Amino acid sequence: MQRLVPLALTAMVAVPSLSCGEAEERHPNIVLVSIDSLRPDHLGCYGYGRATSPEIDRLASAGVRFESALSTSSWTLPAHAALFTGLHDSSHGLFDNGLRLAPEHRTLAEELRGAGYHTAGFFGGPYLHPTFGLGDGFDVYRSCMTTVPDELSDEDLRRESRASEGRSHDDITGPRTAEEVERWASERPVDRPYFLFLHLWDVHYDFIPPAPYDRMFDPGYAGALDGRDFMSRTEVHPGMSPRDLEHLLALYDGEIRFTDEILKRVLDSLGAKGMLDNTLVIVTADHGEEFFEHGTKGHQKTLFDEVVKIPLVLHWPGVLDAGRVVRDQVRIIDVMPSVLAAAGVRKRPTMAGRDILPLARGAALEPAPALLELHADKREFRALRTNELKVIRYGRRPDGRELPSVGLDLATDRLERQPIGEGGGNARVDEGLRKLDRALETAQALRVWLGAKATSAEMDPELERKLRETGYLMDGGKRE
Repeated sequence: MQRLVPLALTAMVAVPSLSCGEAEERHPNIVLVSIDSLRPDHLGCYGYGRATSPEIDRLASAGVRFESALSTSSWTLPAHAALFTGLHDSSHGLFDNGLRLAPEHRTLAEELRGAGYHTAGFFGGPYLHPTFGLGDGFDVYRSCMTTVPDELSDEDLRRESRASEGRSHDDITGPRTAEEVERWASERPVDRPYFLFLHLWDVHYDFIPPAPYDRMFDPGYAGALDGRDFMSRTEVHPGMSPRDLEHLLALYDGEIRFTDEILKRVLDSLGAKGMLDNTLVIVTADHGEEFFEHGTKGHQKTLFDEVVKIPLVLHWPGVLDAGRVVRDQVRIIDVMPSVLAAAGVRKRPTMAGRDILPLARGAALEPAPALLELHADKREFRALRTNELKVIRYGRRPDGRELPSVGLDLATDRLERQPIGEGGGNARVDEGLRKLDRALETAQALRVWLGAKATSAEMDPELERKLRETGYLMDGGKRE
């Protein structure tokens, strides 16, 4: 039986991508860094007052910084699936707990390996575990977590996990990641360009940076609060002491500075081995973090900018001009097609993301809205964001209540505190909601047309335990 292409997808699947014509003749090496839970407004290159990010700032000053980059969601699993597929959450299907990416989706690593790249990935957080399908396409893919390693037998895995019971929140993975990368760099094949993916986890709560980063930004604090048990600790609530909240933010900033040093160590090591010649380095994140800006903490609860805005820095000496700042809104789904264009690999026509290297070179592109989704823990939130307007359509809340759809004028209300057109009646918001519905319909139709359905991820009990401990899973890891 012939598969029919939905009308909304016709243009998408009928026109081949031409962006790879701009790719460099020599295939560059590619280093893609995802720093978990990193807010751009806590980085120096984005205007933050504390010296949290000298290495990222250096990359930005010598490369291109995107002022407004958006994830697809406010938690790790769907955001990284979007990063690795160039698809919205409703298209790749990995939008809820306990799911594995369908093998029909070609990941960024698979595309680059097919083009002759040696592919290596190192991850520090549980949702990057091969169980969820995000390791597909890597020649080397290693866990840098204390618990739940990826290369042990089931029996050894359980023994190791029991021995390290309770350490998941105390896990400091950055130094281990740097060591693994240094080992790989000495062993990798030298006759091929490489694609290196780094997932740096330590910025994710709990906020327990090692010395001297634990006191670097608040040396005078004399209170009792530390950054442990961030999600469950009763002292951490919307009405908490402003002084304690200030200290909590200092600990978060300490984690960023610590992670920035790990990034510097990795890049210095690669540079010392001559591995940064003709290399595109990309630094981004999967989502941000909330500190009660809208009444909640952590992430995976809302679609406000503090959790969906991410940093995006591209550093490619000799190809991209130094110091360029791009004001146009871009998206995490644009990273994969941009990397493929840099590598001279034609993107698949069904990919929702687009090559933004022209923006990085100073050219103009038509504005592209960001589709934001949150389908987890009984939440069914969707939003569409441009540089000027965000509309949010609330479905279910965890308590079952229905909330009216809202619009937010980002030009006048950057903190998203004063909704406009709440419940309807505002022509601008109503049109935005119609565009949101059309974008969502297209993303859902693409998943159906591709015939790629996410499957249940068969998690080892220890991996499931770690996900619960880090605040992602409800009891048993299933939606109720």
